[in-house]
Amino acid sequence: MTNPINAKRVKLLADLEYLVGNNCYNPKIQNYGAHGIYQGEGRSIRYPLTVLDGENEPKKSRGKASVADAKELSTGYYAFGVNRLHIIKALDEVLRHLEDNHGLKL
Repeated sequence: MTNPINAKRVKLLADLEYLVGNNCYNPKIQNYGAHGIYQGEGRSIRYPLTVLDGENEPKKSRGKASVADAKELSTGYYAFGVNRLHIIKALDEVLRHLEDNHGLKL
């Protein structure tokens, strides 16, 4: 995100990221309930968002991203091994596309 963003947009980006991050599924997790009863394979998980703090140190979060620091939030990514999906930047690009091409007003 190259342009400064307002608090409303930051909150929207954090909300959208939370929705995306809650839609991760691992089919290989073995689920056992009370008393060791097998409940089938697979489980939905919250994919952790990683942000870089002021010292460029990564911080992972499985909860809703903090909107207190827009610059920190803008570094948010999902780590897939050595690859990164810059989810906050991607969501901001989606919003900008919707604003520029489809009349979305924020």
